[in-house]
Amino acid sequence: MRLKKSLEEAVCILLILAKEEGDSSVKSYRISEQLGVSDSYLKKILRKLVLGGVVTSTSSKGGGFRLAKPIENIFMIDVYYAIEGKHSCVQLRNLAEHVFPSSGESKKVKDNMYILLNESEQLFLNKLAGYPLVKLMQ
Repeated sequence: MRLKKSLEEAVCILLILAKEEGDSSVKSYRISEQLGVSDSYLKKILRKLVLGGVVTSTSSKGGGFRLAKPIENIFMIDVYYAIEGKHSCVQLRNLAEHVFPSSGESKKVKDNMYILLNESEQLFLNKLAGYPLVKLMQ
């Protein structure tokens, strides 16, 4: 499994928004300056967070970005799904067929590998689902 580097950036964006006083919005250029990333790249991440329901955006003179809900109600799984998507990372190419001459043996290897990797992915997702973002600041 390989996570996108934008996952860490998304978490930091949310923490910046959480630190914002009151109900004010934050402009993307302020966030990009603080993180040291380009504004256009940051806007791509922000768009994913908006589509994921974690951030809201307002396009007006006083607009910008803010959390869609309190930081205590945002979990790592929310950020993960917004950035990585909800598709499974378990994708086998059936290479066991090239190792074992019998289709029964190769199927057994493939099935066992799939079960192991799928269970591991579920443990990972469950851990993220139980981890509120606010805990990162404690």
